[in-house]
Amino acid sequence: MKKGMISLLAIVGIGAGLLFGSAAMTKNQSGELAMALDNVNPLVKVTTVYGVTNRPIGHRIGGAGEDEYTYRIKTIDDTGRQRLLTFDAQKRLKVQRYLKIETKGQNVESWSAVPATEVPTSVLKQLIKN
Repeated sequence: MKKGMISLLAIVGIGAGLLFGSAAMTKNQSGELAMALDNVNPLVKVTTVYGVTNRPIGHRIGGAGEDEYTYRIKTIDDTGRQRLLTFDAQKRLKVQRYLKIETKGQNVESWSAVPATEVPTSVLKQLIKN
C-alpha cells in the first residue's frame, strides 16, 4: 500500500513537472511541436497579446492554391510579458499596424487589426518603445 502511494505521488509529480516544463520550454518557439504541446497543456491559458506587424518572413502557396504569409512578431500582454509569436495569414498584412492576438501559448487562435486606441496604454508604450 505504501509503495503504491509513493509510486502514485511520483507519477503525479513527474506529470506536473512535465506540464510546467513544457510550458516554459515552448516559450518563443515556433515549431509544430511547441504549438501541439501548448494546445494540449491545461496549464497554458488563452491570453490576449498585442503586437505590431512587420514584413513577412516567408511566403508559400497553400493546399487550396491560396497565398500564405508567415509572420514572426514580438508581442506583449497587459502585464508586460513579452514573447515571440509565429503565425500564418492568408493575406499580406500592412506594416506597422497593431494586432490584437488571442493565443494559447504558441498557438494563435485568432488575430485582428485594431486601432491604437484599442491597445491598452501600458502595452502601447512598450510597443512604441520597441
